[in-house]
Parts: sequence; C-alpha cells; structure tokens
Amino acid sequence: MRMRSENTQPLGLWWVVFSITLGSIIIGVFLPIFLLLAALCTLVIPVLAARDLNHSRSIERELNAFHEEAELEQSREMLLRGLFDAADIPIIATDEGGSLVRSNNRANAVLGIDERMIGRRIDELLTQRVLHELEQLARGGEPGHARASIAIRGEMRDFDISADPVPDFGGAVMTFRDITELSRAVTLKADFAANASHELRTPIASIKGAAETLMGPARDDERMSGRLLEMISSNAVRLELLARDLLDLSKLEADDLPVNVCDINLSELTDSVFAELLTQAERRELRLVTELGDGLGVIRSDPVLLKLMLRNLVSNAIKFAHEGTAVKVVAQIASVPIDRTLGVPDGLEEHHDGVLIRVIDKGVGIPIQHQQRVFERFYQVDQARSGTAAKRGTGLGLAIVKHAARRLGGAVSLESVYQSGTTISIELPRCVVSAPLADAPKPPPVGGE
Repeated sequence: MRMRSENTQPLGLWWVVFSITLGSIIIGVFLPIFLLLAALCTLVIPVLAARDLNHSRSIERELNAFHEEAELEQSREMLLRGLFDAADIPIIATDEGGSLVRSNNRANAVLGIDERMIGRRIDELLTQRVLHELEQLARGGEPGHARASIAIRGEMRDFDISADPVPDFGGAVMTFRDITELSRAVTLKADFAANASHELRTPIASIKGAAETLMGPARDDERMSGRLLEMISSNAVRLELLARDLLDLSKLEADDLPVNVCDINLSELTDSVFAELLTQAERRELRLVTELGDGLGVIRSDPVLLKLMLRNLVSNAIKFAHEGTAVKVVAQIASVPIDRTLGVPDGLEEHHDGVLIRVIDKGVGIPIQHQQRVFERFYQVDQARSGTAAKRGTGLGLAIVKHAARRLGGAVSLESVYQSGTTISIELPRCVVSAPLADAPKPPPVGGE
C-alpha cells in the first residue's frame, strides 16, 4: 500500500508556530507589538496540533492496514502451500521458460524430486517426449493430458498426466495420477475373459467330439464307446469344478458377501477336509497330518471360508507332493497385524490373538520366477506339468484362497523351493478365543458352502 507524500508535509507545523509564539513573547517584553503575534499564534497552535494528531492517526491506521494485508497475504500463501503439499497425487509447476519452480511432497516422494532440481528444465527431469510436449503446450495456454510409464524405484508405473496453464504466470502445472493398479485390473479382466473362454472351450470341444464319435464310427464299438464315455465324464467333472470355482471366486470378489463369524473346532474342520480328499491322497500314498498348537481347540472365523481355503490348499498339495510323503496342516497362535485397508469382520474381539495356518508339502515346488503370480486367476506354473488329468486344475484355487483370506481380514503368503516342497501360510487376525469352548459347531458338510 503506497503512502501519500503530500500528507506528510504539515506534520509538526504546530511546533514551528509554537516556537514563533515563544520568540514573540520574549521579544514582546521589549516590543509589545510582538505580543499580538504571540496571541494569534496561541489561537492557531491547538488547530495545528489537532490536525497533526489526526494525520498521525491516519498514517498509523494505514500502516496497520498495510501490515494486516501483508499478514493475510502471507497466510493465504501458507494455506495454498499447505494444500499443495497435502495433495495425495504428485504435482509440479514450471515457469514460462519450462523450468521447475515448485513440487509438492508427493511429487518429491514418487518422482524423486529434491531441492537441487528446482530451476532445472522439465526435459532434464522427465525423459518421455510426450510429457515435454504436454508441458510446452500448457505453457502456451492449451491444457491436455496423456498416459505414460515412468520408472519409480526400479518399477515401471503407469500414470495419467494432466497439464494446465497457470493464468497471469505463463507457466504450467502438471499432475500425475498413478493408474498402475487400474491398468493391471483392466489387463486381468481381459485375461480372465480370454482364459475363462479357453478353459470352457477345451472340455466342451472334447465332449462334443466324443459325442459325435459315439453317434458315428464308434456306435457299435463297445471298447471305443467305453473310452469315449469316460472322456465325456472326466470333462463334465472338469466343467463342474470350473463352474464351482468361478462361482466361489465371484462371491468372494463381491463387496456384499456376508462373513458369518462363529466358534469353530479347528481339529474337526481339518478332519472334514481330509475326509473329502482322502481317496486322492491314498491313490498317491500320501499321509494327511494335522498339527495344532496349544490353545487352538476353538477359533472364531467363518467356517465356510476357512474350509474353502483349506480344501483348495490341501487339494493342491496332494496333486504336487512326492508320492509316499506327508501333507501337513500346521496351526499356531500368532500375532497378526491388522490391514486397515481390508477391515476385520464383525464378531472378532480386538484383544484376541491371531492364528497362522500353514499347509506344507514335500513336492515339486514352484520356480521362483512364478511365485509372485500363482495367486492370479487361471495362472498355471507349467502347462505341461499341470496338463495331466490327475493334476490339472482350474487355475483358480489360489486366487480363491487369497480373496477368502482378505474377506477375513487376513493374508496369504508362499514359500517354495523348486523340487523340494511348498509352504503356503494363511494369517488371520483376532480369531483365537481365550479359552476352548465345548459347544463349537460342527464344520459345514461337503458342498455346504
């Protein structure tokens, strides 16, 4: 705020008049006419003093207003800076020459920007040509957006980048929205449709071919008819398993799936899973073993989901364990951290411990390059390895286990050594009651889920 210089000229004039008055009084002792001048000055002094006082107060008000306006401007700038830094997406700003002038905290963390980079041109920081063109157009007044993959700590991440001009500044502001998970979800959806079509088409084609052969050349060939009927039966079973697994997975991925927590006798639940799979285990001379830690007579969880997880994991272990070995289900009390992004089902007490359940086999194992992908839908480690009638599954079992564990607020992990064996662990929070309960319900029957 500018101060008007002409308002400062009268300041202190009454002191001059006052000095003249004193001089006139002294001289008036010798020359009485000066006493008249002193009297006139005495009348003028209060008027001038009042004027100077009002002027001083006016200047003080202007100075206060100036300081208040400066403080308000500073607080606005601090607020804008706070909002800028609080944004959960990376934001950077450039000046009219394309040099970086500001970046928020998220941009510093994600894009690796630090203070030394302020003032450097944007094309020195980001190597993608499309981003240079996007920023340049925004500086010229034309907003736009593009998608680009940027290496973040050794991993390629997909971003949707918007660039907008900054009015009255000549620069541009760019925002980076991470869409990596969305891109992966779209890819998984497309892969799921393709894989599901393939998995359905294969047994249907086999059934159709066998039926056509039965109605044609093999109509009177009893030996061939028997083989074709067996082929039809095995592929019908495969279609049934695929439909069941797809239904289980779709239920688990639905947000409105209810989780029914109750007391479960873990030993009886494990025994019921073993009873369903005993024939498969005996066919390969495998032993099914349960090892429960102290205090695990009863846990609180959803019996349908827990049995679904154990059945899939034990079934997988039976398929790929070396013949004559043991498949173990080992459970123990453990401290399981809460994943706040998942939530915990109602009915679980905060002070209760968690449980760690491991399904262990001594089998062919999983090569390390495949271990991060085995929980994806339809992913199979080795088509040749899993292509036999005895071992081939739907490729959905571990995806079902992962989603079931998440519905219970837990997580699933894998440890495997190729040609030595695999351990898959399920961690469930807040499910161990303080003391065993005598009247825990029986596990759900086969097909009860």
